[in-house]
Amino acid sequence: MSDVELRISDTDRERAAAVLHRAVGEGRLTWTEHDERLAAVYSARTASQLAPSLADLPGGAAAGTPVTVRAAAADPRSTSPMTSTAEPLHVLLGKIARRPDVSSGRVEAEAVLGAVVLDLRDLPAGAVVEVVANSLLGKVEVHVSPGTRIVDHGTAVLGKRSLVERRSARGVLPRPDSPTVHLGGHSVLGHVRVHVA
Repeated sequence: MSDVELRISDTDRERAAAVLHRAVGEGRLTWTEHDERLAAVYSARTASQLAPSLADLPGGAAAGTPVTVRAAAADPRSTSPMTSTAEPLHVLLGKIARRPDVSSGRVEAEAVLGAVVLDLRDLPAGAVVEVVANSLLGKVEVHVSPGTRIVDHGTAVLGKRSLVERRSARGVLPRPDSPTVHLGGHSVLGHVRVHVA
């Protein structure tokens, strides 16, 4: 009996699309190349059909491996796909709001023609969280408590990154033990906004 290649999932396609979105935001792909490859990603049925669109891009090899295969490789005794509350949040043409698990110290969110709302209020003292927020014609909102230290090292291409403070939060300075949020990622014709309230 010959080996049959497993079909990829919608999650696998979204991970691959995220690689393409980052690549066009970084100038590695033109918009025409992005559109062509994105169409190929969404029409792919197996990992071998997905791979050519990602092969020459950073992170492409990992994104082209189906989630269930990566899970089995991580734990050969596993008989079912691994799930984690730290999985990246991807939205396409919709909106989700979450209080993500920050125990790993990293949160990933991507909005494509949609919105992701992350509630990071009430982080414990001294906590350091890296948030990778990518938006393509979409919006990622990050809500934090007053006094949270924000370090934004992300980029925007024809997009926007902003900080909005509620009047009651203005003038509240970070203390030495305040939580820190490192905000990265790329905004392409989209918006990444931090709300302090």
